[in-house]
Amino acid sequence: MSKLRSVVLLAALLAIAAGQTKVLLYDFEARGVDASVIRTTTQLLRDALNGTYKYIVVDPAPGTFCYNVVAAAESAKAYSAAQALIGNIMTIGGKQFLTYQLVDAATSAVLIADKITTPEMDEYPVMAGRIARSIVEREPYGETAEPEVMTTAEVEPKFKHPRKPYAGVFLSAGYLFTMQPRQFSYQDSTGTHKADMATNLVNLNMAVSFETQQLLTMLQLGLLRGKHSEQDLAFDLMGNYVMGNGDFAPFVGGGIGVTRYSWVSHGVTLHNDGMSLSAGAGMLGLRTYYFRMLLAAYGNLTIASNDWDGVPTSTLVPGIRVMFGVSTPSLGPDATVKMHPACVGSAIGGFFLTGLIIALTS
Repeated sequence: MSKLRSVVLLAALLAIAAGQTKVLLYDFEARGVDASVIRTTTQLLRDALNGTYKYIVVDPAPGTFCYNVVAAAESAKAYSAAQALIGNIMTIGGKQFLTYQLVDAATSAVLIADKITTPEMDEYPVMAGRIARSIVEREPYGETAEPEVMTTAEVEPKFKHPRKPYAGVFLSAGYLFTMQPRQFSYQDSTGTHKADMATNLVNLNMAVSFETQQLLTMLQLGLLRGKHSEQDLAFDLMGNYVMGNGDFAPFVGGGIGVTRYSWVSHGVTLHNDGMSLSAGAGMLGLRTYYFRMLLAAYGNLTIASNDWDGVPTSTLVPGIRVMFGVSTPSLGPDATVKMHPACVGSAIGGFFLTGLIIALTS
């Protein structure tokens, strides 16, 4: 049994090793920085690359250096490595910058290159890990930022916050264009009449939201009002995939919920209800600030229950809903951080604009 375990373990190790790439790692060039910084950086990069299990770091002969792309490719071949990693750390105007290049040994092509501002020394392990990820995934250093692996310079910009998990409350206003008529009554000189009405509704929504880097969820309660005494209630659970990492990021998603219809016909208040499905897209703004702005459009399809205007079967009620809203400051991890007056002013302005939209469309 122990022999079998040893064979399985050996086979697993061989499989891992077979998928690893050898990379020749030279000490970075020092330009106005202490040699100890270079040694520390090289060691951290060596550990980070080996820790990816995608690379095996090959060290050159002691005392050898290489800062040229073509020479690095030739040296990598001499050491039987498929790639070489070279770079430098320089001081300019009191700031330190690190440049790195990953070179293909066979073609001398630069596979990935970037230049970054170095963080505080105690955050060099974070920087090294992100450089390793940049190399493995062939993406710029800035694209490797995540809430748990961001340096102080990134998480404390002058007016902004990192994209930590965010929890808040959205207040939004909009319009629902429905395509299913309801009956209402009206009077003229000939008496009381019954007619179908095309119901377009002003809606005011409040949603509890939770946002991560790529996901926006909202538990939303909506009040929908119309000119024929409609007073509908909609309760929806929405899930959206957020694309991009900037302050303004598009999203797509959908949801499921229930809608309670209420309207007046012949002086009598009628009710109906049904399950709602929705799908749509929108834009999420100011993602690194204390609050969010939202612009979205969703297509709705409600499966209304029996006896809709005298029809004894379930009825499909399609519609298109557009909405604009702003959120409260975060109720989550960043809630206790001091807010800049510009952020507060923008939030108040957004709430005022939302109220103005409601007043003008009601």
